[in-house]
Amino acid sequence: MLDVGGGNGKYVDRFLCNFPNANCTIVEPEQYLLDKNIRNRRKTLVAGTFQDLPKNKTFNAIQFNWVLHHFISDSYAKSCRLQLEGLNQAYDLLNLSGIVMIFENFYRGTLIDDSASRVIYELTASNMLKYLTEQLGANTAGVGVCFHSENYWLEQLTETDFVDIDATHCYHFGNLNKLKQYILTIGEQRVGFIVAKKTKD
Repeated sequence: MLDVGGGNGKYVDRFLCNFPNANCTIVEPEQYLLDKNIRNRRKTLVAGTFQDLPKNKTFNAIQFNWVLHHFISDSYAKSCRLQLEGLNQAYDLLNLSGIVMIFENFYRGTLIDDSASRVIYELTASNMLKYLTEQLGANTAGVGVCFHSENYWLEQLTETDFVDIDATHCYHFGNLNKLKQYILTIGEQRVGFIVAKKTKD
């Protein structure tokens, strides 16, 4: 399994404990997080970004644990394109029977399904509004974050040619008051888990 943005490796450690025949690779751009990993002969650590990962190895599974919303560029359109390119790269790195697994925060808009995505991105990416968004609790103020609705991710996976796509609702989250939800056009916030296959059985 490849864990994208696997950080300190705690998720992979649990995975390896439950699957004694598994081997995992963590790709993580922050060296200080990689340094926190417990060493394991079945765990490979790669310093760098997912986009720079060598293309000469394939995986049975690729995991995105709350990282796709951090695939950010200097505009909303470019960020969406970068996320789609990430899914295409995952598709190419998977074995024929491989799966992609995605944990994400899903934001459904009030009137338009994915409307909150654009609003949240523009507010968090703005340097002019950085102080304000920091005060409102955005830890990506001045950088940007690109969440989406569940339907958006399902459409992107379909466009990437993944099949047998299955989405599972995990739990609702968020403590935004009604005014903030209105400003951000958020109709619903929840965590979901998506699994998709590269090819049909």
